[in-house]
Amino acid sequence: MVCTIKVEESLKKKEAIFLDTRSPKEYAEDCLPGAISIPIFNNEERAIVGTIYKQVSQEKAVEQGLEFFSKNLPHIIKIINQFKDKELIVYCWRGGMRSKVIVSLLEAMNYRVWQLEGGHKAFRQYVREKLDHYILKPKIVVLWGLTCTGKTELIQQFPQSLDLEGLAQHRGSLYGALGLIPSSQKKFDNLFLQRLEELNNEPYIIVEGESRKIGDVQIPEFFYRAMKNGIPILVKKSIEQRAIYGAQVYLNDKTIEEVKKISAGLQRLISKEKKEELAKLLDNREYDAACKILLQFYYDQLYEHTLNRIRFLAEINNETIEQGKEELKKTLKKIFI
Repeated sequence: MVCTIKVEESLKKKEAIFLDTRSPKEYAEDCLPGAISIPIFNNEERAIVGTIYKQVSQEKAVEQGLEFFSKNLPHIIKIINQFKDKELIVYCWRGGMRSKVIVSLLEAMNYRVWQLEGGHKAFRQYVREKLDHYILKPKIVVLWGLTCTGKTELIQQFPQSLDLEGLAQHRGSLYGALGLIPSSQKKFDNLFLQRLEELNNEPYIIVEGESRKIGDVQIPEFFYRAMKNGIPILVKKSIEQRAIYGAQVYLNDKTIEEVKKISAGLQRLISKEKKEELAKLLDNREYDAACKILLQFYYDQLYEHTLNRIRFLAEINNETIEQGKEELKKTLKKIFI
């Protein structure tokens, strides 16, 4: 029998290294904090073993799995050898054969190693239960503002911030996924809980105003309620600076074709004339001017009515990040003095 460890105990071992034996596809969807990928099978190999298990037999699937494992083992050991002096916690999907075989091998090599009980499935259950019963201590400061007022950049200047869009890898609009690989709900929840645990003893947490859904992920209900009852602060920036900022964030040669594709579907929101002007500006790589049209005739039309319903405690001028940072510092000092 190999040594095992429960999820909650494993997370207390701050210096331990998590080793993820699942396929690269599973690892990309979500992993434990700081986990190193050492896949027993690649994505294709995992699919082959699964097919044999379903269509032939468990015995034949194990045989094929061992053949793949033998081929991949030298590379796996090479990675693990970097952590000889560390405590290691190995996991797979639900604490089965993939992690057990690695733990058995490492125990024979005198590593300090455990198999995670229940694997990633148990970790996912732990995260969900923790979020379902979370007791939030800090007050939530919510930065609101029109698109491209630099709210995300502003909150990143403060250690007490929780960058929801950064965790989601999505900026929360039609163009929000440009140049990004959006997080799965599992990954978002995991990263969200990690960050919240780091901040839960602070007097306040700064976030950007969002709807509950960011791309395809949802903010946990308890935190979204706290945002709605939080301290609202309006962030302002001139349309000229917003256009420059937006062009830097959204528009470049790598994203331009996707921008054109999305923009072509805006006919119900932007007049035909403005849509044609936008297409021409994008073709000519006049990104600042193109972004200004999107802001004035799409984004502002969508979001101004939401902002008009909020009674803001303060307003911040974020014409430059230095100015915005200084004004927000002063505002927070007045609120939490």
